Amino acid sequence: MRCLKEGMNRSDLRLVMICAFRYSLGRRSYMPSSIVDLIIGNPEVFNNNDWDRFIEEIGDEDNLGNSCDVQTWNKLIEFSKKQLKKEVQNE
Repeated sequence: MRCLKEGMNRSDLRLVMICAFRYSLGRRSYMPSSIVDLIIGNPEVFNNNDWDRFIEEIGDEDNLGNSCDVQTWNKLIEFSKKQLKKEVQNE
């Protein structure tokens, strides 16, 4: 799902999605899946520090929610690693 629209700049969108990510971490609801889909659908908004932070914060979380949520967070970890690898290959 793409969400960068006229009127909202990348910096604002990045901030909102990072806040939503942190809110969702450990929740047992539809929210983790929705937020991960938004993040994955808008990779241009994030930088390498963000991808590293997603990996770190998910890894540090003691309770990732239900098993479906764990799968969702693992999906974001794998996507984050791919984004970091892409960046290294582009250097």
